[in-house]
Amino acid sequence: MFDEPTKKIVYTKQTEEAKSKGISNCPLCALENNSNKKKIWKLSEMDADHVTAWSKGGVTDISNCQMLCKTHNRAKGNK
Repeated sequence: MFDEPTKKIVYTKQTEEAKSKGISNCPLCALENNSNKKKIWKLSEMDADHVTAWSKGGVTDISNCQMLCKTHNRAKGNK
């Protein structure tokens, strides 16, 4: 589980980068061709995700954290 300061740091960085590119701050939404492709999600609408799943040896560290919209995070599971 990621702590709140880590979530806020990752969220802020992802959101700034997304806005500069005109894409969603959810990396998976940004890849799709639907109405969420350019949506900027609020922090409360996102979950912290392990890029490499914790169950597969991924560490709970800022370098392995990304913020995903709740729908994509729940669909991803431990992949």
